[in-house]
Amino acid sequence: MELKDWMKIGDEAVDLMRRYLRIDTTNPPGNEMAGARFLAQVLDGDGIASETAESAPGRGNLVARLEGDRSLGGIVLHHHIDVVYADERYWTVDPFGGLLRDGYVYGRGALDMKSTGILQLVALLAIKRAKVPLKRDLIVLATADEEAGSRFGAQWVADERRGWLEGAEYALSELGLIAAGATPGRVPFASIVISEKTGLPLRLTARSDPGHGSMPWPDTAPHRLVRALGRLLAAERLPRILPEIQEYFARMASVLPAGEGAGYERLEGSLRDPAFRARFFADRHRAALVRTTFAVTMLKGSEKRNVIPPEAVADLDCRMLAGDDPEEIVAWVRQVIADPHVEVSLTSTPKVPNLSPPDTELYKSLADALRRRAPGVVVAPEIMTRFTDNWVFRRCGLHAYGFGPFVLDEGEWGRIHGNDERISVETLTAGVRCSTEMLLDMAAA
Repeated sequence: MELKDWMKIGDEAVDLMRRYLRIDTTNPPGNEMAGARFLAQVLDGDGIASETAESAPGRGNLVARLEGDRSLGGIVLHHHIDVVYADERYWTVDPFGGLLRDGYVYGRGALDMKSTGILQLVALLAIKRAKVPLKRDLIVLATADEEAGSRFGAQWVADERRGWLEGAEYALSELGLIAAGATPGRVPFASIVISEKTGLPLRLTARSDPGHGSMPWPDTAPHRLVRALGRLLAAERLPRILPEIQEYFARMASVLPAGEGAGYERLEGSLRDPAFRARFFADRHRAALVRTTFAVTMLKGSEKRNVIPPEAVADLDCRMLAGDDPEEIVAWVRQVIADPHVEVSLTSTPKVPNLSPPDTELYKSLADALRRRAPGVVVAPEIMTRFTDNWVFRRCGLHAYGFGPFVLDEGEWGRIHGNDERISVETLTAGVRCSTEMLLDMAAA
């Protein structure tokens, strides 16, 4: 069945988006229950039953299901209700005002990721109103706490509400997008997220005798820690090119200006060339896609300037690719720092990376939808350097992907977690149509 009134559907998406952005769900504390109640009210208005549940006071999660004949597995359309903080001093508008100005809707969450939640919601409403018979259940899932580790959201659903996922084959969420060409006439490049690098929470703790700051010696705990960190950051693990990463860069090369992508079609060999290696690793995003990374993010020493402490601590954000072995990485770090007085430990259980294949029916449908959205676009599978809830749902047995029918230039997607986050009305309304048509392609009987 063809849906024709796309302008009306798009207007509804813009209105719902503005209302959703006015609900402050900054995490911490989250207050996601307020967002869940808003979504439940919208669903109820169209006769779609939903269930909400708190994983902790105020930490709300919601599920709703549009049932099909279940001849095929369902699709979980999930987004997180929580958003990161916004420092109003650096915004030109109220981060929670839902302002519509000059063709853009402004607000924290406009891209990450209340917009995706609204696309999923409005697509579900449009299909319900059109009375389209379905062969798959469409399951809308809104969760808490993604921005702080998913404990009260996706992970809680997996542990305590697994029935919400019953009969599902796929999960679909955030952060694939269409990158607008930087120069006129350049072919756009789009990605579908199939995996995410996940965190190995490393801690280095150096210990030595305490003393007075006026009489330092070479092996104080802070000095040992600084030298250990220097050795770690100077060391280099060998790049590891996953087949999906090779495909990503080969397809990227086809849209880059002439010569810029030379060597990308055979990365493993190209990275043995010092000149290519230097150019490639100068781009921090591309460098992070082919190796384990270590970022020093937290340091702690003395409580007083003139006291040499008995202990100095550094926490590192280490990110792993699919196939990395946490135990091997920890052993490698110990070998590199080479100091028995510096303990290497984990502060929590690591999230071992997982991956969904780029050859499923849903992946192919997502790629087709992106080609309709931006004719001529080159589509590639992507492994993100960031973490999303899709990791949780892959562990539940679902093929999970990140999909965004948004055409964004670098300046726009750079507003994610930044100031004046916004989405254009055109992008939002076109995204609704793209998402709806994709779901009809996948689920209509």
